[in-house]
Amino acid sequence: MRSSWVVVVVVLAMAGMAAGCGGDDASEADPTAAWASDFCTAVTTWKDQLQSIASDFSSPSDLSEESIKSAADDAKSATDTLRDTLKDLGTPDTASGQQIRDAVDGVSNTVEDESAKIQDAAEGVSSIADLPAAISTISTSVSTILTAGSNARKTVEDADVDGELRTAFENSPECKDLSSS
Repeated sequence: MRSSWVVVVVVLAMAGMAAGCGGDDASEADPTAAWASDFCTAVTTWKDQLQSIASDFSSPSDLSEESIKSAADDAKSATDTLRDTLKDLGTPDTASGQQIRDAVDGVSNTVEDESAKIQDAAEGVSSIADLPAAISTISTSVSTILTAGSNARKTVEDADVDGELRTAFENSPECKDLSSS
């Protein structure tokens, strides 16, 4: 039962670290603003999916070995979609476009790698004896995901040496809640 709560906490933590963003058609006139908007939309979609997964565990009676494994599969799927969406964003049309692309790829790869570790740990639980190792792996991976996710905008902004994307983030209603600190 304790391991079940750990997985619930993991899923909730992953969902909570993503900031909310909305949509705005005005950003489509400026390719940099559109890129920023699409970046926020990708993060928001991922966050919403993770929150939906977490909502499946509203009571202890909802927890089982199968539900934990299913939640890990769903979180992996959501993360794969995030990775694909971020990849499809391409390189922003800024002076530091390639550096920004590399930063986004780094964040995406980190989240994907750690999500796979969480899934592997959840799938590896076949008895209570497997729990301590799984909990350790899941805790380390969640910490890494939280750090990468919390720093996503800052990582992108740091790569944006001329501040073009920073301005797009600041001016975009879609990204108003995505912290850069």
